[in-house]
Amino acid sequence: MKWLHNLLKGLSLTTALFIFQACYGTPEWLHDANLLFKVVAADTGEPLKDVYVSSRVQAADNLDWIPCGRTNEDGEAHVYFGTVEGQDPQFRFEMMDSDYTVKDTVLVDTRYRTVEIRLAKAE
Repeated sequence: MKWLHNLLKGLSLTTALFIFQACYGTPEWLHDANLLFKVVAADTGEPLKDVYVSSRVQAADNLDWIPCGRTNEDGEAHVYFGTVEGQDPQFRFEMMDSDYTVKDTVLVDTRYRTVEIRLAKAE
């Protein structure tokens, strides 16, 4: 019986949070963005498969890179993330076991839904 009580208590809290968001909406300082990254080789323009995309987020007292996607055969990675007003989102593009360099990018304007990233070969 205790598990049923805990289940109903959890559902009540979830319902209350849902109603709060329905009435008041998402906080103004938090925005959601959905981007399509197109990752290509800088020298040839060919799409790059299996490029890992990470987003830099605040975790506790430091910034950590959190994986958020990987490119497909067409070099595309769809990324959904939350942004905080006044902070530009940061992304890292890294191809494991390759001679392409790691690229860090800060997006100043996330209104553009498709962003092309060009990775260069290491020298």
